[in-house]
Amino acid sequence: MITALTRVGVLLFVGWTLWLFQVMYRVTQLSESRLATAWEERIQALAFLTFPPNLSLIALAATAAATATWLAGPTQSLGLAVLLRTLRWTANLLIVVALASILVEVFGQPTGIDTIETVAFRLGGMIGLVGISYLCLAAGRTAPGG
Repeated sequence: MITALTRVGVLLFVGWTLWLFQVMYRVTQLSESRLATAWEERIQALAFLTFPPNLSLIALAATAAATATWLAGPTQSLGLAVLLRTLRWTANLLIVVALASILVEVFGQPTGIDTIETVAFRLGGMIGLVGISYLCLAAGRTAPGG
């Protein structure tokens, strides 16, 4: 069961990583518009990664890795430990992207906050990422050497 959960976690993370390449390609194709600088446009496109519906693969991978870690106890494999930490670092990086997108939304608009629901949606994604990061951290602490 531990091996199966680890493989599921790896496969879900690989699937998310392949989707990340598509998003990054789209980000590199953006240029300045009449409403925003090129960097604001790119941050807005990267924010797509942090929207709550788009966190499902990362959340499922983190759940599988955390469950496998708790089941493995002191027999946790190195691959599982690496997966757990990679998921946590990915979530932490996405928290920074979410925060940047919120700041661009609040301070990048000439009139201030454009729409409060946009900020709330992005904040919801950021809070979900904090939960994913904490899950990985808590599971990692129970592992050997954690």
